Amino acid sequence: MNDIQVSLVASAVRTNVWQYFWDSLKENKINYEVIFVGYRKPEFQLPENFRWIYANVKPAQCYEIGFRAAKGELIGWTADDADYGKAPNKNGLEIGYNRYKSFNDYKMMIAMRPYEDGSANVWKFHHFFGGKENTPVMAPFGLMSNQFMKELGGYDKGFIGGQSENDLVMRGFEAGGRVFVDLEAHLWVNHRLHEHPNKFRAYYKWDREVLENAWVPTGYGSYNDRSLNWDQVQISKTRLKPLEPFIETPDWTTVSQGPKGEGMPWN
Repeated sequence: MNDIQVSLVASAVRTNVWQYFWDSLKENKINYEVIFVGYRKPEFQLPENFRWIYANVKPAQCYEIGFRAAKGELIGWTADDADYGKAPNKNGLEIGYNRYKSFNDYKMMIAMRPYEDGSANVWKFHHFFGGKENTPVMAPFGLMSNQFMKELGGYDKGFIGGQSENDLVMRGFEAGGRVFVDLEAHLWVNHRLHEHPNKFRAYYKWDREVLENAWVPTGYGSYNDRSLNWDQVQISKTRLKPLEPFIETPDWTTVSQGPKGEGMPWN
């Protein structure tokens, strides 16, 4: 019988922080598993319920590979430089899971509260248009029902890395879901400390363009058009382009589907 409550999934290559990541979860009194997907094999024995899946493909596809392998009731998208074990609450994953259960709604999406690079209020920035609270709230390090994610079709293969989770959340809204930002469900992440040359944020502009073309009727760039006030930009409640899901082919751990980015190890 499967009793895993949360599966944490990441595209991950920074094996030097994996043990620290695992140790940061020890105060959470729920059953969880960790699935890291990437091209670097750890040079140490992984703990129980910590799986590494080899995949030499782009980050968005690594996440999708992990999602489909996940056994948890909830799936959480994360990063290998995340720390779930710092004060003020050292059991944020457990708090987020219990919050989800309290709603009794499998379409509820829980946004964790990240402290990014030392900032306690960065969660306020996590909207479709960063910092614009009148635009849809996103779910940083979010928790979503495994069932709901399957219904939504997972990530779109048009993304290389980042922003793919925001598209998933927007499709969650379209399907009747909601996001609850749980300010008690803490985690810490220091992107600057763990900066890596292969980091998928190198393709932020590409991924942002894919996202906005899917949800903004006037397309990418209108948000930054100086002739417009930001609140004049409309965001669609329905996706403007059909989803292009990843296909689980025999070579999908070695061949990136859709745009893959140039100059990265997964080429």
